[in-house]
Amino acid sequence: MKTAMILVVLATMLAPSGLRAADYCDDKIEPGESPDGKAMAMIGSMFSIGLAERYCNAPPMPLSQIFIVVEEAHGCGPRERLEAKFKKAIEEGGSKVTTTDDLVREMLSEDGNDLSPAEMDRQAKAAIETEMGGCDELLKTYQDVQERYRNPPKWPPEQEQQRP
Repeated sequence: MKTAMILVVLATMLAPSGLRAADYCDDKIEPGESPDGKAMAMIGSMFSIGLAERYCNAPPMPLSQIFIVVEEAHGCGPRERLEAKFKKAIEEGGSKVTTTDDLVREMLSEDGNDLSPAEMDRQAKAAIETEMGGCDELLKTYQDVQERYRNPPKWPPEQEQQRP
């Protein structure tokens, strides 16, 4: 897991500077477009919340809420469109990950190798303590996502409302 995170950071740092900026609100990476941080924020948020649920006694949070909060944080919306987009993606079966628990299992099993439950728990608990700041930090992230979901940003964003 740690190796994968390091590789993502290095790839981002070493990406050619001539790439165009990513369009955060479309999920397609077009030729010449740099990888965007939204995907990394999405995975990171889902992983943190999955760990908080599994190991820190946080109640389950629907993946749709995490998806919507991250999309809104990147200026995408409105919420109704995001909810429809998430529902369509689930119906099309684009991912084998359907819960945060599935995501935790997928992230901890490098190269798709299955881990025993005991080994997965050992790795997850070590990551929580050494890399993620413990359960207190994971629960803060969990609460932040809940708060952002309960209090969505206004749409369209103010800067776009002021355009003639």
